Amino acid sequence: MKLKTLVILMMTLLLAFSFNFDIANANSFKEVKIVNSSSTVYEKPDTNSKVLGTVEKGTFVTLISQNQNAFSRITYLNSESKIIDGYISDSVLEDAQYTIKIASSKSGLVVKEMPSLKAKTVATLQNKMVVKDFGSVGDGWSFVQYGNVIGYAATNFMSTSKPTTKYVVSNLVVRNIASPSGANVGELYKNEAVSVHSTIAGWSYISTSTYEGYVVDSYLSTKNPNATNSKPSSSSNSNSSNSSNSGKSYYKNCTELRKDYPNGVGAGHPAYDSKHDRDKDGWACER
Repeated sequence: MKLKTLVILMMTLLLAFSFNFDIANANSFKEVKIVNSSSTVYEKPDTNSKVLGTVEKGTFVTLISQNQNAFSRITYLNSESKIIDGYISDSVLEDAQYTIKIASSKSGLVVKEMPSLKAKTVATLQNKMVVKDFGSVGDGWSFVQYGNVIGYAATNFMSTSKPTTKYVVSNLVVRNIASPSGANVGELYKNEAVSVHSTIAGWSYISTSTYEGYVVDSYLSTKNPNATNSKPSSSSNSNSSNSSNSGKSYYKNCTELRKDYPNGVGAGHPAYDSKHDRDKDGWACER
């Protein structure tokens, strides 16, 4: 096994075991919701059961499960800083909007159970990990999520994402955490363009118009498969000059073609032949 591959494997395993079992086994995926109107929380999915409290409009809640007599099981932090686990009507829950942020602290991004330094630590996320920031809850804290890690993190320990574009080399699965055990949230197809927000331990966090999540970075490339004439202008100028000196449009091999076109030719050129374009990048016989 190559050293680079071994290092990536070890780092991936480190990521997978950095959290507790519930987080790493992310197939039971939790979601963050927001309450659209004040509503009663019950001990069971039944309005005749014990009332645990009232959750106010605009409160972030963690969705544990749903579709139980039109109720959803949630957890949330009440006004007395207590975590309530109960049931609420499905109709009052909406998807919470978020911003993609990057953990920017070298020592890691600490996620707390409550917005307080004294609160229990849920997890410590490594530098460059991506989190969903659902917004400020005051006093320098934000409500965040990474896989099943949901809690509060210091707002100034996160930075705004500056994504770059890459292309899918072959079909691959998108997961909700940087681990093979992560929940499958979708699939990308060959040559599809994605926005890469961060890369860590061989995993890249990507987004498209349809999906967001982690993919194995080795299945991504910076080379645009749809580019046909992406070579430097100097090559184009050279080819244009050479073209005026030769009327040939067929060449047996690259050795012959380079006699007239030293830098190769693009897909739109009369001398272009796909058999000379071995890497299929739209440019034949490049040096």
